[in-house]
Amino acid sequence: MLPISTLATDQDLQLQTYFDRWRGVACSTTPVDRQHAEAIIKRSYALMGKPDPDILFFSGPLEAQELVQDYSINQHLNQLGVPILVLPLAMQLSHQVQAQLTTELWLDINERLKIAALTALSFNLHLSTWLPIAELLAWGASESAATTAGGGDWSASLLEQLWQQQQAQWRQTLQQQPGGNLLIQFGDTLWQWGEPVGQALGDVLLHPLRQQPEIQAWEQGIQQMLTTMGVVGMGWQALAQTTAAQHPCLLDFCIEVLGCDHDAEVWGQLRSLSTDCGLLLPFEKACFVFDRPRQCHVDADGRFHHEGGAALQFADGYHSYQFHGIPIPERYGQVPPQLWQADWLLYEQNAELRRVLLQGIGYDRLCLELQAEALDSWREYTLLRIAPTIDVEPIYLLKMTCPSTHYIHATRVPPSIQSARAAIRWVNWDTDPEEFAQES
Repeated sequence: MLPISTLATDQDLQLQTYFDRWRGVACSTTPVDRQHAEAIIKRSYALMGKPDPDILFFSGPLEAQELVQDYSINQHLNQLGVPILVLPLAMQLSHQVQAQLTTELWLDINERLKIAALTALSFNLHLSTWLPIAELLAWGASESAATTAGGGDWSASLLEQLWQQQQAQWRQTLQQQPGGNLLIQFGDTLWQWGEPVGQALGDVLLHPLRQQPEIQAWEQGIQQMLTTMGVVGMGWQALAQTTAAQHPCLLDFCIEVLGCDHDAEVWGQLRSLSTDCGLLLPFEKACFVFDRPRQCHVDADGRFHHEGGAALQFADGYHSYQFHGIPIPERYGQVPPQLWQADWLLYEQNAELRRVLLQGIGYDRLCLELQAEALDSWREYTLLRIAPTIDVEPIYLLKMTCPSTHYIHATRVPPSIQSARAAIRWVNWDTDPEEFAQES
């Protein structure tokens, strides 16, 4: 039987429907049915050949943080076991489905379903639940290391054992998959024991963390915690997800719309895990289950975003303020961007937050409130300069005033430009303003 190479018209029309469906799943605020979720999780562990885990339900990250702080790192390592991959179910199904499509069609569907955006949304939601626990564990790991520094390497043998268990699990799973040996070689290169976790995971996990101002202050602790807890397994899971081959949306479309053959039990379990169980942190002996947030707001691109309130809000009180996917402090998040004050830029030390403030305030209002210096004018155009205390370099703006409505608009131009006419030429793709006026 030849692989599927094209979509019929009616199939093509359903792509947006499936994207909307799975974005709705990721942003759902419906409380989890705990009894139903427990049955699904136990069955999924059984399909992976693992015994029933202890299932711990939390209304949010703060409630989980309370549990974590009552035990030492050593106790957690023994009681939870190593992080595991729920993805063997997804990888198994993905390879079965993918074999029934041409590579070109598989990639085209992947792109048009916007799987990368869905994956990022899901990953960032999971990351939001993990961060409060990560901060506490980072502190606990540092404290444990400090108090036991003179009494021998208390955790070396345990960490080595956990690492070897995780490595064995990866290898056993991946060797059964097409191209698995290549992935193993990549993993051996990427995660050598003792390598800095930040360097190992790079853009996959820690780069998003570094964009958050709160993370920058304790990044070293995060790295130590990730190494100590063996959460490199979660990093591998995130890396596998970025291939997009296992996202339930992609599998759902191929199975339900294209009619691809599949293992019905595996698909049923994977779909139920994704739609009915909230946010999971699975370990060998236990599974953390976080209820869905009570509020979840995203922008048109699927990034967490809300103006004048929390983008994410959990029942236990945990909340996260974000502006188009960038976490921002509560002092900014509680205020709608139209009420942000331009002089906040003069005191904000974090460059990422300054960029957010610039985007939210807008250059037009910035010019008015910060009294930008006029360097040159030409007709209704003015070249402005704002002192370098706001950004890493002086801000040069081309201010344009509409002759009929007197509406003012401003666009940033390179600081090398020294005249209004040159700025207009740069804005209009190197077309001289006299030529532009004649064409109009």
